[in-house]
Amino acid sequence: MAIDVIVDGICGPVIGGTRFTVYNLLPYFLDPTATEAYICRVHDLTPHQVAAARSYVLNNPDTVLAEHLKIEARMAAGNPPEVIEKAKQTHATFLNFRKWLAEREEGAERDRPGPGRFPTFQEWLAERESRPAEGS
Repeated sequence: MAIDVIVDGICGPVIGGTRFTVYNLLPYFLDPTATEAYICRVHDLTPHQVAAARSYVLNNPDTVLAEHLKIEARMAAGNPPEVIEKAKQTHATFLNFRKWLAEREEGAERDRPGPGRFPTFQEWLAERESRPAEGS
């Protein structure tokens, strides 16, 4: 039976062997121009997997639609303020790293002994965090 391809996942009914939930494919199922071949090609799924997801949606329309509406509401609400603030901090850190890279390329570190090894972003962050704060 096609429904056996659908398994319970953390985020809901998942197409076995993938990370796709039936909710990922719902917009395609609602689009009359989206063919099964198109869905298979775009998401690298087999016709059997797409048919199983479609079958699940058709056999559980109320549950699927209710969950899909919750997902859309979460997306419309956007990120909470603490996530937005963390993203701003991360972006500022990244900009500081880019500035440091530009200065390094301009020869700001010419006086450093030996060619050294170019640090990774993680190493740069660790070194930066281990230094005392500027101005203290």
